[in-house]
Amino acid sequence: MGKYLSLLKYEAKNIIRDPMNAYMCSFPVIILALSAFVFPMIFESIDPAKGAVLRVTMLLLIFIILAFGPFFLAAVATFLLLEHKDEHTLSTIAVTPAGTSGYIRFKLAYIYLMSVIGNIIVLAGTMILAGDRYSVMDFSLFDGIGPWHIISFSLVNGLLTPVLGLLQGAWAKNKVEGFAMIKGTGILALVPALMILETFQGKMQYLLGIFPNFWCIRGMLFEFMPVKTGSDLSFPAYLLIGTAYNLALLFFAYRYFLRKAEY
Repeated sequence: MGKYLSLLKYEAKNIIRDPMNAYMCSFPVIILALSAFVFPMIFESIDPAKGAVLRVTMLLLIFIILAFGPFFLAAVATFLLLEHKDEHTLSTIAVTPAGTSGYIRFKLAYIYLMSVIGNIIVLAGTMILAGDRYSVMDFSLFDGIGPWHIISFSLVNGLLTPVLGLLQGAWAKNKVEGFAMIKGTGILALVPALMILETFQGKMQYLLGIFPNFWCIRGMLFEFMPVKTGSDLSFPAYLLIGTAYNLALLFFAYRYFLRKAEY
């Protein structure tokens, strides 16, 4: 236990001393400020008679709230992993009691916990501070959301953080390449937003299932807007598929990163 506490102190110093990492870690607070204060002002600027416009706008902004948390903390994980590439320290870590694989697992575990906590802060904070302002035709989107929805979603959604961190860390040769990849994956985060379009309703929604963040976000959107068709799954089913998919990707990404780190 002592060796992991020492590692935790070392990692905390790494995050604090790098302004980029510290900035990325602050994003849950930034997203909460947007979701609790800025987004409601956008809703109030739309004529309530334009119910369809308000609904689409609200769903799109909720999607942003749900989707972007893992990507910002994945950037932190990527930069921390690439720092070892730049400084050639993975070979040194290999002879420590934790070993390379143990150190990588430890790093991914605390990044994952940070992602889960960040998701909970954003969703729970939005519900507490501005839940009643997310309303369409006097129906609050947060009426059907409880603590277990937020916690279970956060646990599944957070799995994408270490997956992206490992893959970006394996593919990029340095922090410059890593930053370019981070911007690219940020664009990919928006692709599942197509699920709010009528084209991707019913069975067509599953075309977006290739994106690992689709499953848990789709489940949450159905809890926010409980209008279901015969092709839709339940909230637990979406999350179970998302969990299995992300764990498979995590296993692959972990083995892939270790293989690339040997060179």
